[in-house]
Amino acid sequence: MQPGTLDSPTLVSNVKRPKSDVPNVDALSRRTPLAVDVGGSFSKMVYWRPPNPPDMPSYVIKEFQGEGSSVPLKPDPSLNLEMSSKGCLKFLKFPSSRTVDFIQFVMDNNLHQQYGPDKMKVINGTGGGAFKYASVVQEKLGIVVSQHDEMRCLIKGLNFLLQHADNEAFCYSAQDNQRHSVPIEDDFPFPYLLVNIGSGVSILKVDDDDKFERVSGSSLGGGTFWGLCKMLTDIQSFDDVKELSQRGDNKHVDLLVGDIYGGDYDTLGLKADVIASSFGKVATHREDLKQESGVFKKEDIVRSLLFMISNNIAQIGYLNAKQHGAKRIFFSGGFLQGSDYILGRLDFAVNFWSKGEMRAHFLRHNSYLGALGAWLME
Repeated sequence: MQPGTLDSPTLVSNVKRPKSDVPNVDALSRRTPLAVDVGGSFSKMVYWRPPNPPDMPSYVIKEFQGEGSSVPLKPDPSLNLEMSSKGCLKFLKFPSSRTVDFIQFVMDNNLHQQYGPDKMKVINGTGGGAFKYASVVQEKLGIVVSQHDEMRCLIKGLNFLLQHADNEAFCYSAQDNQRHSVPIEDDFPFPYLLVNIGSGVSILKVDDDDKFERVSGSSLGGGTFWGLCKMLTDIQSFDDVKELSQRGDNKHVDLLVGDIYGGDYDTLGLKADVIASSFGKVATHREDLKQESGVFKKEDIVRSLLFMISNNIAQIGYLNAKQHGAKRIFFSGGFLQGSDYILGRLDFAVNFWSKGEMRAHFLRHNSYLGALGAWLME
């Protein structure tokens, strides 16, 4: 069987510092000014605000821009300063297929020289594409890409944000369609579980800043969802998938508890609307459930697929959290991007399997954990 509003980020100057030794604002501002995470679909960049930057190309997606929307880093209390006096981090991404175009844009606008002659000799990178495009970057810009392990960067970026950014973590309520910020306690939530959903799923148990292990995973992830969508429908755009999933009705293709028992199954505590079998109604070949054309509606298929994949991931995540004594479950990865509906489904499933004891947690800077972690690497 399957089963408030996010406040604006703020800066605080008096927090209980975690035991890890995190660079202060002065140290951060002296780092190499940018780092990249080049993934299969998108290239993500974290960069210290440059002087007089030009307008970005139209294919660049600019996020967390402007005052109050950059990373709300918590300065070292001894510095007693606002981040704005030293600068701030910015975030952008673009399709990885345009990486060479973006490198040319940087070259044409001489952006790599705007930080000074010595700041950009070496930059940190992660993701498979960091290796793929390293030679192009060096040839065109004279910059060496120092490559770092993807998972280590992911964890480093996440730990940094949880410890030094207000309102980074949030839960999503499907009941009111709102994101509710979740405060992170002073003693920090170790151990926690990170469920990273890309093409597949990796589940990491994080015990400390630099101590983590992959405890589980699944081949049924975002790639499975997208692949089945394309195979079972004529959809070619992931934006269309997200839109269809919100107006489809999975009850037309899924077999529910109520379809079997005529209502709730009280003995097992199962409500009538609980999914007993994903695509179970398709298997029965009931003609009255089909369109006149004899094909199930694609929006119903997409919604059923979304429920099937999300419920499976959430259940595996919850069971691993119980097994490993994790206090919280954080979900990240490209599968979550741009669809609060997916967040709501994951939260519903975690709540269902835990009988209300746990919630799914998400990150504001979900797309940029790897790039931020690479920036923080020495």
